[in-house]
Amino acid sequence: MRSGAWKDGTDTAIPMLPASAQEIVSLALDPEVAVAPIVAIISRDPVLATRVIQLANSAFSASSKEIASINEAVVRLGTGLVRTVMTSTCLSALATDPQIYGRRGRDYIDHSVGTAYLAWLIAENAGEHPPEAFLYGLLHDVGKLLVIKLARQAERYGVVPPAEEDLVEVMGEQHAELGGYLLRQWGLPARLHDAVVFHHAPEQAVDRPQAAAVNYAANRLAHRYGFACLMDDFDPLTDPVFQKLRLDANAVARLDLQAPVLFELARKVRH
Repeated sequence: MRSGAWKDGTDTAIPMLPASAQEIVSLALDPEVAVAPIVAIISRDPVLATRVIQLANSAFSASSKEIASINEAVVRLGTGLVRTVMTSTCLSALATDPQIYGRRGRDYIDHSVGTAYLAWLIAENAGEHPPEAFLYGLLHDVGKLLVIKLARQAERYGVVPPAEEDLVEVMGEQHAELGGYLLRQWGLPARLHDAVVFHHAPEQAVDRPQAAAVNYAANRLAHRYGFACLMDDFDPLTDPVFQKLRLDANAVARLDLQAPVLFELARKVRH
């Protein structure tokens, strides 16, 4: 991993996003998208259709009328929320193979979805586009999936599988940069790059420092809440990045209430 020799292999990338992913990403980044094209994509994918119907009938959006059609579900939830379900389901499909990712892959996806919802909640206050923030929050740790896959397939390349401590060390060193590599491999918009690559060091971002700061704050709060990861009991009010984003005591208190509810709901809908 440190030498970069893995790129010479024939099976080095994690599975490509599902066939509809490029179309889904385009819709996720379009604030003017209408209901009809979203319904068309969901109608082609039974997993997506199930997730959207479940969410529309959940306590989060409950009403006296039970929803039984995709069109009604999209109208009830709104196109913005439905696009987040689409993108998170799309990425979740990458980590469902235990032969490749073991149990660790599911934890990283859950953590990424929690970070994505936090990025969504933070974005508007920071002048960022919430659906785009959801997407780069969702992708912030995708480089870790590549490290896991290569480690589990080490023997295929004539390499001794790494010890757990080495795996964790390399993951910490390289996952953000590898995330940028995967974005390029997948042909995703270049404007997502800085938010993913610099989500641990937003001050180093050249083109999108505000987006990187939103992703940094979302990831730190996901660790603070223990979203499928070890809890980090830090005080966000002392962090200069939070101060730059104008996340004061009232804003953090609102996130403390909203984010865990959204995270648990998202887990119930996906699992």
